[in-house]
Amino acid sequence: MDSPVSIVSYGKNAARANGLAKNRILQIEDLISVTKNGSDVFRLNSAESFPVKIHGETLQLFWFARDVYKKTSGALNPAIFPVVRAWGFTTGKYRVPSDEEISALLKKTDFSKVTLAGVTSAPVPFVASLSMQTGMMLDFGSLGKGFACDEAVRILKKSGITSALLDLGGNIYVLGKKIDGSDWKVGIKNPLGEGVALSLKVHDSAVVTSGCYERFFEEGGKRYGHIFDGKTGRPVENELASVTVVCESGLYADALSTALFVKGSAAAIEFWQAHKDFGLALIFKDGSKWLSPGLPLLSELSVER
Repeated sequence: MDSPVSIVSYGKNAARANGLAKNRILQIEDLISVTKNGSDVFRLNSAESFPVKIHGETLQLFWFARDVYKKTSGALNPAIFPVVRAWGFTTGKYRVPSDEEISALLKKTDFSKVTLAGVTSAPVPFVASLSMQTGMMLDFGSLGKGFACDEAVRILKKSGITSALLDLGGNIYVLGKKIDGSDWKVGIKNPLGEGVALSLKVHDSAVVTSGCYERFFEEGGKRYGHIFDGKTGRPVENELASVTVVCESGLYADALSTALFVKGSAAAIEFWQAHKDFGLALIFKDGSKWLSPGLPLLSELSVER
């Protein structure tokens, strides 16, 4: 997942359960990685003809991503990958593409043109096929860790684990309560400086934060973050420093935190008001905050640079 991963479980089967969860995370990475030769996504992105057969897990991500893509008016867009790659965020060779290059690449980022060619009754490993325009590329990185987290939690539960803390590169999931029966305390990092901005009291929940304060590059005195606006083909520039989503699904939290960061504060709050099936915490670049009613807040600290 290109991130440090930590799973801490409690119970007599903890060691075995953690091993099984780790293996499941690695299986998912092998299917959805954009760089691993032979992964579903790698084969899709390098295909010369379509349809391309994919595994069930990739199909699940496609279906979910398509749904959130529609609900967020394209703010979550797995097809933005050609643009992200041009800026160097997948290679480390950072650069600012020309307006002409961005315009040309944007023509290859319409996720609605990725279609399901048909689910087959063929035995594992292939269960479906996808088709897309030549030159298009996908990246499920904006929801892959959330999906892997949910799968790891499913494995832990199946193994009899009732108390665990998972951290997949900042995607936090707390299973059950702590072994003393109390809720877990999860801190939300100050995106403008050091320390913690908020502390939440949660159980059986995912806590996922998106922002550009850790992954970025600077050129010509300007900072460019790794989260992109699919309409402009450029890193998001708005009033938000970070977006945190709290809900029972790691996949939903991962997808929404990215999409709502792209949409900006007004649209993010409007989306929450329309759905209210998750908790939302917005931290602004000026240090102010907006917290959805009912967010399990333990403490709130001032945000300073």
